Amino acid sequence: MPSKRAALDWLRFEVEQGRGDESCHVVDVAKEQRERIKNDKRKTRFVLDCDDPDLCSAFEREKDRIFKRVRNKVVMLGYMIRAWEESLSDQELDRMMAEDEGVEPR
Repeated sequence: MPSKRAALDWLRFEVEQGRGDESCHVVDVAKEQRERIKNDKRKTRFVLDCDDPDLCSAFEREKDRIFKRVRNKVVMLGYMIRAWEESLSDQELDRMMAEDEGVEPR
C-alpha cells in the first residue's frame, strides 16, 4: 500500500499529464482503521471477504462449531475474539509467516 508521499507524487504526475480534473478517490487507510476500531457509529456488523471458498467454508465450520457448543452468539463472539488475541501474538504471527513463506521475522 503506497504512503501518502507516494500518493501525492502520483497525484502530481496525474495532474501534470493533464488528468487533474478526472475523478479520484483518496482514502486515509490508517485513519479508517482507527475509526473502525473506535466504532463511534456503534456498528454491529462485521463482514470478512475470504477470497477463497475453502477458507470461507473453514471459517463457517469453526464459527458453527463454537456456536453449537456455546449456544449464545454474544458469548461465542467474545470467545472467538479471546481466542484470536491469546493465540496470535506478533511473535507467533512472525513465526507462522516465516514457516509458511520463508519470511524473516521482524
